[in-house]
Formats: sequence, structure tokens, C-alpha cells
Amino acid sequence: MLVTTSRDPSAKARRLGKALASFLSVPYANRGKQSLIEDETWLVVVEDHGNPRGLVKRSHGKEEQMAFKVAQEPPMVRLKRRRPVVTGAERDALPVARFFELDWREGPASELRTLLVAFGQIDFVDEGIVRFRLKI
Repeated sequence: MLVTTSRDPSAKARRLGKALASFLSVPYANRGKQSLIEDETWLVVVEDHGNPRGLVKRSHGKEEQMAFKVAQEPPMVRLKRRRPVVTGAERDALPVARFFELDWREGPASELRTLLVAFGQIDFVDEGIVRFRLKI
């Protein structure tokens, strides 16, 4: 999996793309005019009037979308490489886990990095600290 932005991204979209890639422990690619490769899974940060508004997952000729609003801006820090897990009620969290191709746990997570899905939002938690939040 690879995270990138649209061809002419705003600073906010680039910042979110880099933070998301760091959190998921996957590479971030400055896309420019580069075309997407069909064999890879790409998460593309899309924007509306300069603000990140969603992700498009492109994988093997298929496309899925997740719309959101950034509720808490991501900090500009590099995180240690760890694979996160998704936690929360199955009805809400399982689609998020499938979208990000991550494991899902129903109960409270003992892992150091989690995507906590609850009440129409996703908290990106690392070592007990909410790094950023998306309202879905």
C-alpha cells in the first residue's frame, strides 16, 4: 500500500497524506504527474477547495471511497514503524479495517497503535495519544 495525493495538492492534503502514511507505516509518494500503477494499492488523499475531504483506495482496477472531515489536524512528527489495528464496534469498525487492510479487534486494544472507530469518527491513537481525528 502507498499513500499519495492528487496531482496538484494543497499543503493540508500533503500534510495529511504524510501523517497517514507515517501512522500506517507505509510509504508516501509525491505523485506529481506520475500515473497510478494498477498492481499496487494506492490511498489517494482527495480535497475540496484546499481541504482534505476523503480517501480513494485504488487497487487492482477497483476503487473505493471514504469521505471525512479533518476534526483534529495531524502533527508533523515521524512515528516508529508499527502496524496499527482497528478497534471499535464491529458494525462501524470492520468496514474501516477492510478499507485500510488492517486487522480488527472488538475489545480494547493492547497494541500501541490503533484506529479507534466510534460515534462517526476515527481517532488515530499512538501510545495512548490521539495524533489526529477524522469525522466520517
